[in-house]
Amino acid sequence: MEESIFQPYLSTRTIFKMDREILRPSYLPDRLPHRESHIGQLAQILVTALKGERPSNVLIFGKTGTGKTAVVKYIENEFRKADGARMVQYLYLNCEIVDTPYGVLQSIGNKFIENFHQRIPFTGLSTDRVYSLLLEKLDEEKRVVIVALDEIDKLVQKNGDDILYQLLKINDDLSKARVSLIGISNELTFTEYLD
Repeated sequence: MEESIFQPYLSTRTIFKMDREILRPSYLPDRLPHRESHIGQLAQILVTALKGERPSNVLIFGKTGTGKTAVVKYIENEFRKADGARMVQYLYLNCEIVDTPYGVLQSIGNKFIENFHQRIPFTGLSTDRVYSLLLEKLDEEKRVVIVALDEIDKLVQKNGDDILYQLLKINDDLSKARVSLIGISNELTFTEYLD
């Protein structure tokens, strides 16, 4: 049997004495040093979701690289640990990647559709129809949904603030589910260009 091309490298010592995962951009440590007060503030606002109530919406803004996204993702992990009854659905979307109103509504809605053939298509429906499908799926869930929109300023700059207004008013159109938004922005003046 011929030796694999990988065999010589598998037996070679590596310079890494630790888990290489910690070098990946997606790595999230078990602790976030110097962010305890921010984590505590956000946890205090969002804890009502574990009681089946809708938390207040939150806007987090600050300079790039200060830990905003890390704190929000850390809280997401803590929700998964604390929510044994699965009362809360926590969603994270990066609005630099999902950067259209249609895409945001479609991405949120598809988080609740397991059957691939029933999913909201990438294109082809009106945004109003996608919004209606989203409302239907959210109400079927009958739970609190927290949606974290990272780089929300990019979405609003590109498309205007109508989608933000629509998401902020979504609870008026729901009867069984409740939605709370977390907006994350690197733009310190983000609130100044909202209508």
